[in-house]
Amino acid sequence: MIILKKVLIPRENSWIRRDIIIENGVYSKISESIDEYDLKNGRVIQCEGLYLIPSFIDPHVHVREPGYDYKEDWDTCTRAALKGGASAIFDMPNNKIPVTDKKTIKEKGEIAFNKSYVNYGLYVALTDDNVDEIRKSGIQKAVCGIKIYMSKTTGDITVRSEYALLNIFNQTRPVLVHTGSVDGLLKILSSYEKAAKKFSSIPVLYICHVSTGDEVSILRKWKEIFPWIHVEVSPHHLFLNKENYKGLKRVLPPLCSKKDNEALWKGIDDKTIDLIGTDHAPHTVEEKKKEDPPAGFPGLETALPLLFNALKEERITLGTLLRITSVNTKTLFRIRKGTGVQENACADCTLIEEGEFFIGQNGYITKCGWSPFHGWKYTFNPVLTMVDGFIAYERGRFFRNPVKNLCI
Repeated sequence: MIILKKVLIPRENSWIRRDIIIENGVYSKISESIDEYDLKNGRVIQCEGLYLIPSFIDPHVHVREPGYDYKEDWDTCTRAALKGGASAIFDMPNNKIPVTDKKTIKEKGEIAFNKSYVNYGLYVALTDDNVDEIRKSGIQKAVCGIKIYMSKTTGDITVRSEYALLNIFNQTRPVLVHTGSVDGLLKILSSYEKAAKKFSSIPVLYICHVSTGDEVSILRKWKEIFPWIHVEVSPHHLFLNKENYKGLKRVLPPLCSKKDNEALWKGIDDKTIDLIGTDHAPHTVEEKKKEDPPAGFPGLETALPLLFNALKEERITLGTLLRITSVNTKTLFRIRKGTGVQENACADCTLIEEGEFFIGQNGYITKCGWSPFHGWKYTFNPVLTMVDGFIAYERGRFFRNPVKNLCI
């Protein structure tokens, strides 16, 4: 049993102070005061001035293992997630050997189960040739969704087949798309519209890492027709642009303008954008310093602190912060046991302290060892993260507890 004393928890768009008992993986009691008997039967954590929120669930991560373990592996990646206040990550399928069938899903799942510090989910990649296998072989039961790459990525799994792009919507799992461009976005939206006319029901279409005002404008209109379309944005596209970024180069989609930053924030505000996905894509410093560096930024350790800063600066409301970091992801991927800090909900949560901090001041957990936000000042820092009611991270220390594939 864990007792959190005098912790601030979210209610609507404000904070209230409560005592909380966590046992058997859930918030078993939330009240204004916990009695003396309970205090003697559990570990008491004094939380005066600390904030408790549902932990971040990151639906867009590139762990790199297997194949590129020197950049990142399941141990370092999931510890980085915990340090950043995340209790679950969903791993993308474009490994050195892409995850496209039952064999590669099973191999990655075994690694994740044995090495991960957080709950996890896996995706399978669509190719020009495997759509019927995905639909008919039971693969859907082992993954959280199907990922489509419409432009070049690791493993040469760009999808060009019109048949595949249409028939992948004749199954139940969410379909996530790296569109590559506005043209790619319009193409997948066209396929989705055709599927809606052809099939009796269609799954969620999830557009990954939008980065421009043009994309937001297009998707705002399409969501009027298909409100179950989900749209993701990555923190580096919210906070960085081609004018203010001076760090290690190259990310896809590329950084755009300050005007695009503002369009993305507006998209969050009016609910055109539903989710935060870090697109955590680590490469070594040596690789990033090459003349033609690989694309990608790490982001797991910095997303929640940066978004909490945005909350303090009143760029977003508390309700919006929770919606884009946990509520919508849980709802979309049908992760049960509640979506907030409430009695009987699963105690996946993070404690956050207020102070003055600088990104990278104590190094990084991610194996690549750098951040595009290095040196940035921030005000709110995760100090404890729980997974299923167990403490998995506390002030620099990590604890391995049982974890699970959330989509099985």
